[in-house]
Amino acid sequence: MGAQMTTATPPTVPLLRVVLMVLVLFSGLCTIFAAVVTAAQAWQEHTQARWPQVTARVDTCDLHRTSSGPEMYYIDCRLSYAVGAEQHAARVFSTTVPPAKYWQYPRNQIAPFEAWVDEHPPGTPIVVRYDPDNHEKIVLTATDMPRGGPHTPNNMKLLEACAGAFLVLLTIARITRPQSPSP
Repeated sequence: MGAQMTTATPPTVPLLRVVLMVLVLFSGLCTIFAAVVTAAQAWQEHTQARWPQVTARVDTCDLHRTSSGPEMYYIDCRLSYAVGAEQHAARVFSTTVPPAKYWQYPRNQIAPFEAWVDEHPPGTPIVVRYDPDNHEKIVLTATDMPRGGPHTPNNMKLLEACAGAFLVLLTIARITRPQSPSP
């Protein structure tokens, strides 16, 4: 009789374990991305809060339809202001919103946008902050524009959700990992 050759089959990783590892990796990358975006936007908002203030006047303020994609609207205001003896003009925009005729929750999301435009006819004063290095760049100081204002608080909520999902998945992966046999 000759020597028999035996082959050992490599241990297989159950499909559920692979899916869990992919989810841990994906949630970890999402957490890193959310942290980077949150830090960058927080720094930008911190910097903008230190810009000098000036009172601007509304030249025009209207709701415009987006040029492509589904029917959506946004606020577009042209503002004029003086920095020293220099006259400047800049535009501020809102996020987009669907018209009232489409189903949405909460209902009629465009109403605050329409009201904001109605409250800002030509000549209305608005306090803005301008970039001292580029006087054409402005941000509104009041956060009364619908869906306007700082984004960092919402980014923090997203970061917390991503980090929480990552920690839960990582804990599940550690608990369910195969244990090496004791000698």
